[in-house]
Amino acid sequence: METKTVPTPDEIWAILRETAAKTSILLAIIFATTLTLSAQFSGGSGTQTDPYQITSKADLEALSDSCFYVNNYSLGKYFLLMNNITDPWDYRGIGYDSTKSFYGNFNGNNHTINLNVSSETNIFVLYNAGTIKKLTVIGVSAGGGISSKNLSTGIIDSCNNNAAITGFYCGGITMHNLGTISNCTNTGNITATVHSGGISCSNDNPAAYPSIINCMNTGIIKGLTRVGGIVGFANNYCHITKCINTNVAEGTDFVGAILGEISGNTTITDCFYDIQMCKYKAVNNQDHPGVTGLPTHLLMDELAK
Repeated sequence: METKTVPTPDEIWAILRETAAKTSILLAIIFATTLTLSAQFSGGSGTQTDPYQITSKADLEALSDSCFYVNNYSLGKYFLLMNNITDPWDYRGIGYDSTKSFYGNFNGNNHTINLNVSSETNIFVLYNAGTIKKLTVIGVSAGGGISSKNLSTGIIDSCNNNAAITGFYCGGITMHNLGTISNCTNTGNITATVHSGGISCSNDNPAAYPSIINCMNTGIIKGLTRVGGIVGFANNYCHITKCINTNVAEGTDFVGAILGEISGNTTITDCFYDIQMCKYKAVNNQDHPGVTGLPTHLLMDELAK
């Protein structure tokens, strides 16, 4: 009679662990495949000429899930917001971290998304490596209005933040800019525990020359240190040009009407601020050759040009 060897308890547990691991991998593959196939949104095929159509909060949540569970999901894909989203956004942010960034093209189509963000992990787009344009956000947010971090390939263009923003580090459009922000406006009031900026809290990336171009702040900007009407802190070959601040920037240290603290090879050109509204001068309460302070009526004339 053949003698069968009975596995030891340790061998049994090893077999069970191996089976469980294989099952988990298989389920993850099935889930990701199902998600990709089912995330068809409200229409479109995701191409430039036929973008995915976003009509509801559920569509936005599907985009967040797709980016979270499928690596590089949004790369090369186009998304078009078809209407205002009034149901408050409080879901996991799109492009959850640096390995799950948003790489696509999101066209807000001049529509509005209502935010109800109480945690920085729920900021509308967390890591943007693609393009976000023509989008307005309202409501309340934590940290940033449009994104948490705009990466070196990220472009945010023609967007508006009308949301009230609070947090440790706050920026009207993004908390941290490593890419390009252009033609954007912040009208929301910002209150930070530490650093804050009307457009971006920080502007810092020596490899990519981050830029803020033709942007405006009309909101009240408050923080503790590194507080600026446009940017809180700029470092390493940053470029800020053609920007205007019409409101208050308040803090206790490193406060400026345009920029709180400047470091490295940052350039500032053709910027303006309202000297009747902001008691601090251009950069760290110092004059700057690239910044002009004007009384309200002359600044309005400048805006009308």
